[in-house]
Amino acid sequence: MFCGYVYPSYYNILFAYPTFASENALLIGGTRGVGFGTAQALAKAGAHVTIVGRSKDSGERAVSKIQDVCGASGSVVDFVQGDIGTVCSALELVDRLASRDRRYDLAVVSAGIFPDWTRPLQNEDGIDKSIAITVVGRFLVYRNMHRFMNDGARILNVLNSGDKLPPSAGLFDRDIIEGKRDVTSLIEAGMNFGIGEEIMMDSLFRYDESYTNRKFTMVSTHPGILDTDLLNGQGVLVDILFKITVPLVGISVEDCGVLQSSILVSEKLHQFGLTLVDHFGYGRIRDPAFADLIEQHRDWLWKFLTAMEVGPSCGK
Repeated sequence: MFCGYVYPSYYNILFAYPTFASENALLIGGTRGVGFGTAQALAKAGAHVTIVGRSKDSGERAVSKIQDVCGASGSVVDFVQGDIGTVCSALELVDRLASRDRRYDLAVVSAGIFPDWTRPLQNEDGIDKSIAITVVGRFLVYRNMHRFMNDGARILNVLNSGDKLPPSAGLFDRDIIEGKRDVTSLIEAGMNFGIGEEIMMDSLFRYDESYTNRKFTMVSTHPGILDTDLLNGQGVLVDILFKITVPLVGISVEDCGVLQSSILVSEKLHQFGLTLVDHFGYGRIRDPAFADLIEQHRDWLWKFLTAMEVGPSCGK
């Protein structure tokens, strides 16, 4: 890992980046929030942008908004409908992207949800829906990026950045990951999909040839505090907390998108490796407690996730 500030003036660095105009960028979860802000920033900088989202209407609105703002940049912005919420839908998206006549230089994956306590928590694969997207779905996309990404591509994973773990036992529960029991709180959900995702990314650089053979550079970031509807339905206390903290210490979707994009093109990333960067733009060294969890669960999670690749008979 590297230490220090990525760029103190990320606006200037992003829009002055010399090779950006010829880059193709893929945004999975780009119709709103961090993904949309990052898509807009990349398009402003001249990249050709493909947005992926579940809703065709939302996707078309996002494309229209970006085109209105970035029309003079020469960027081409388009939309691909897709979802990574189940094994089959994630694999179908991979096939759809691989069948296009475009290969990508940059990818940003920000799709994610929190538990909806008013509905069943598990998806059709029997996995918690938040974990299905942030761990399983992202894994299936990352495993298949060689099919639609150029060698040497850069990947931005938006969720966590090796933050220090709280002093609590049982943070990562294999029974939750496997769907043997439901999560019971927002904290429990967040800890399991956050830790699970970091173990998953580490395992890619240990076992997957596209990563061990140094084809891709990956950076994982935390987006910080921003106004988002992802936390809707999490209770009155969460609503009050965000109403207070967002105006005080939050960041706009647009500014967050510029920062995420600037981190993605930073020269200070580990080339062909995994870098952790926090929401202030600082490189992070992984918490030793995280390292212990990774060692404890890496092989098990890798076996579980690779089994998911061949488990369902999607559409057959």
